[in-house]
Amino acid sequence: MEASGCGEYRPGLGVYALGRLAGAEAEALSAHLRGCPPCRAELAELRGVAELLARTARAAGRHRRAGRAARARESEGAGRGSRSGASVIGGFSGACAYGATGRGRSG
Repeated sequence: MEASGCGEYRPGLGVYALGRLAGAEAEALSAHLRGCPPCRAELAELRGVAELLARTARAAGRHRRAGRAARARESEGAGRGSRSGASVIGGFSGACAYGATGRGRSG
């Protein structure tokens, strides 16, 4: 059940959890939170989600940078290296995708 007066503050909780609410709105919400346990509980959940999103974004950034670096290394070494026909995608060789017996072969 929603506490009286929470309706005007609830839309700002997500922005507040991300640390993006500023000025008078942030001050008013902060004052409301001091006296509203349901909104504080919701804010705690939203902060957990915000932290998960931040960790996911950091990991995705590392993954993109690693992919760019790998592509740069591949382009530098174009024309050199093994001619096995196996490709490496996401750290796994194409040969691994079908197992030791290969695609369409019986074991």
